[in-house]
Amino acid sequence: MEEKLLVTVEKSVELFLYEGILKQNEIPYLVKQKSVGGYMKIIAGSISHSVPADIYVGELDYEKALELTEVMRTEENQAPDNKDNPVYKKRNIFAWAIVSMFILMIIIALVTGAFKG
Repeated sequence: MEEKLLVTVEKSVELFLYEGILKQNEIPYLVKQKSVGGYMKIIAGSISHSVPADIYVGELDYEKALELTEVMRTEENQAPDNKDNPVYKKRNIFAWAIVSMFILMIIIALVTGAFKG
């Protein structure tokens, strides 16, 4: 039987959710890891998967798997981009202000010789 790529996941949580949906609906699947780490897990005997990874299903189950996971795929595509979020921008500016203050304090301490014994 031919396998078809269902989805590529970038986060462990996504992988866990997709696996849960497929297991719950008794759809056989295969996870193929994209990194060398996958081989290390096989050698070390671990059964967990790492990301990024591709999830494949059989041709006969592909349409059903697509239908069952459609909500996840559409939510991923519609997730708001934090960079456009005003709250994110304010937090980012605040974080950079704090980092800048620490750097300035270190520079002043170096110039005044505060670190000399």
